[in-house]
Amino acid sequence: MKNKRILLIIFSFLLVNMLYINTAAATSKVPISGKITDSDLRPITGAKIVFEMEGGLNGIQVAKTDYRGNYTIYLPLTSKTYWVTIGKDKYRTYRGKIHLKDDSDNFNFTVHK
Repeated sequence: MKNKRILLIIFSFLLVNMLYINTAAATSKVPISGKITDSDLRPITGAKIVFEMEGGLNGIQVAKTDYRGNYTIYLPLTSKTYWVTIGKDKYRTYRGKIHLKDDSDNFNFTVHK
C-alpha cells in the first residue's frame, strides 16, 4: 500500500512537470527585429508595425520604430506565418506576409509616400 502511494506521488509530480514544460514552450516568444525605411532608404520614425498570426486577428503584437527606424518585437512560436501591417501618416500602408524560419529573426521593410 505504501509503495502505491509513493508511485502515485511520483507520477503526479512527473505529470505536473510535463504540463508545465509544455505550457512554457507554447508561450515562448522569439525576438524579431528590423528597420523600416522610405523609398530613399531613410529611416521612418514612429511607424506602427502590427504582426498578426496567420488565420485572422489572433495573437496581435504591436511595435513602433525608434528614431533610426528600428523595431523589436517578441512573437510567439505558436505560428510560423504572420501578416505584417505598417502604418505612418503621409505614407501608404504596407501589408504583407512573413514566414519565420529557425534562423530568421530580421525583417526590413520599405514603405512609400
